[in-house]
Amino acid sequence: MRGAISQRFPAGGETAAALSLIGHEPGLSIDQIGKALRLSHAGAARVVERLVAQNFVSKSQSPGDRRVMHVSLTSGGETERRALLNLRSTAITGLLAAVGEKDRAALERVAETILASLPRDEVRARTTCRFCDEEKCTNCPTDIVGPGITN
Repeated sequence: MRGAISQRFPAGGETAAALSLIGHEPGLSIDQIGKALRLSHAGAARVVERLVAQNFVSKSQSPGDRRVMHVSLTSGGETERRALLNLRSTAITGLLAAVGEKDRAALERVAETILASLPRDEVRARTTCRFCDEEKCTNCPTDIVGPGITN
């Protein structure tokens, strides 16, 4: 998956992961993005600035705290995110091509069980889902913790 994504998005895994995460949960703060990606605040700010420079995201000041910036995708960012998710899907499809239908169904059941057991808080849920394609993931671990988390 990393190899497929790096062909289109050479800026690094954290940048691609941030783009995916921001699209999954628009309006996250830079601090929330950093925690989900396991980056320092300064590291997360640099990733966001790279995305701003590419016109993939925009920042807006929090109405409740002027020190906090919220991040959302631009239309170009949404296009790029969709391309990244398609690359991810293609890589996974290729990997699973040799797996039979019966084994794939078993793998899906096991993966769903594992995913449902992972999130214990919103940070871990976001970390798990940073490359999520919500159109295909109908049992989202983030939703198990609670949709619309805004810490």
